Amino acid sequence: MKKIIWVIVSTVAVVFLVYHFSVQSQNNRLENALAVQYSNQLTSASEKLTKLTESVDQTMLFTDKEALEQPLDDVWRISSDIRTSISALPINNETSAIWMNYLNRLGNGAAQVKDGKVPIEEWQKNMAGARENLQELSNQWAFTNKDGGSKDYIVKAFVQNKLDQGGEKSWKSLGNSVKAYTESDFPMTASEADQQKKKDLQHIKDADITSAEAKEKFFKLFPEFKDAKIHITESSQDAPYPFYHIQFHEGIRIGYADLTKKGGHLLSFLMERPFEKTTITVQQMKDKSAEYIKTFGFTDTEMVEYRENSIAWHLSFARKAEDNDALIYADGIQLKIAKDNGELLGLNAMEYIQKEKIDKQKIVPIDKAELFSSNFSVEEERLAYVENKQLQQRLAYQLIAVNESIGTYKIYIDTENHEILHAEKLP
Repeated sequence: MKKIIWVIVSTVAVVFLVYHFSVQSQNNRLENALAVQYSNQLTSASEKLTKLTESVDQTMLFTDKEALEQPLDDVWRISSDIRTSISALPINNETSAIWMNYLNRLGNGAAQVKDGKVPIEEWQKNMAGARENLQELSNQWAFTNKDGGSKDYIVKAFVQNKLDQGGEKSWKSLGNSVKAYTESDFPMTASEADQQKKKDLQHIKDADITSAEAKEKFFKLFPEFKDAKIHITESSQDAPYPFYHIQFHEGIRIGYADLTKKGGHLLSFLMERPFEKTTITVQQMKDKSAEYIKTFGFTDTEMVEYRENSIAWHLSFARKAEDNDALIYADGIQLKIAKDNGELLGLNAMEYIQKEKIDKQKIVPIDKAELFSSNFSVEEERLAYVENKQLQQRLAYQLIAVNESIGTYKIYIDTENHEILHAEKLP
C-alpha cells in the first residue's frame, strides 16, 4: 500500500513539475512576444511623432489652399496613427488620456483648416506653440531607448505591470492579442515599386562589342591599370541586360568594372586598396571629380550632393536636360573618391545610362507671394525633373525656402499645374 501511495505521490509530483515548467516556459514565450510587440509599438509611435512634427512644419510653409492640402492631410492621418499606437500600450491612463486628447484636437484642427472652417492664419499662429508641445511629447517618449531598448526593461516597465493589474484574465486576453499580432502576415503586393526594377537598355542602338574590345575600352578608360592582370566574364542569361564583368589586380589595388555589351558603356567601377592619413581639400575633391566626369564622357551632368566618411568622398551627379538645363535626378551618377589623394574608388552610372524618357511640359509662372507664408523667403530657384505620385517624371520648380524659426526647405512644384510634388526639410 505504501508503495502504491509513493508511486501516486511521485507521479503527481512529476506531473506538477512538468506542468510548472511548461507553464513557466509558456509564460517566458509570452513575455518575449509581448516585449517585441510593445517595443514595436514604442518605435512606431516615436517615428510617427517625428513625421508629425515635420508635417506641422510644412503647414506653416504655404498660404495657398491647394498647396496646404497634402500637409494638412498628413497631420490628420499621422496624429490618428499615433493615437492608435498609444492606445495599444499599457501606459498610465491619465497620461494616455491627456496626449490622446491633444493629438485628437491637433488632427481635427488640421481637418477644419482644410475644410475652410478655421483660417490658415489662426492655425499657423497656434502651431508655433504646438511645435514645442510635439517636441516635448517626443522627449517624454525618450524612455523607449532606455537601457538600450533591452527586453528586460520592456518586460519590467510594460509587460509585468500590465499582467499584475489584470491577473489570469489578462494573461489569456494578452495571449490572444499577441497571437493575432505575431500571426499577422502582410504579403508583398505588386505596386509602384516595380518601377524601381532595373530596366532594359532598349534605347542604346550601339553594336555589340567583343571581349577583346571590352578589354581595350577598359584600358582606355583606366590607363593606370594598363599593366594589371585582368579577367573578363560575361553576364548571366537572366541579367536585365548583357554586360562584361572585368576584374583587375595590380599591386595593392584590386577591383572590377562593368561595361555594357552594347557599345561598351561604363556601368560601374569599384576598387580597394590601403589608405594613407593625408587628406585632400574640398576644392581638390571637386576638381578631381570634374576630371573623372570629363574623362568618362558624362559632361552633361552637374554635381548635386557630396558627403564624406573617414576614407572617402561620396558624390552624386544628375544629368541636365538639353533644352532648359533642368536637373534630371533619376539619371544619376555616383562617384567615390579617396580622401587621401583623390583617386577614383568607385563609380555607378547605371541610372545615367538607363536614361529616363522626358516629355515636353509647359512652364507656367508661379506667384511666390501667394504660395508661401510671409515668414518664408525663397533663396534659390531652378528647374528639375522629379517623380509625382504616379511615378511620372515632371518638370518642377526647385525652390529653397528659408524661415529663421522653422528652418530651410527644398520644395518641388510642378511647372504646369503647380502641384506640390515634394517638400523636404534640409539639415
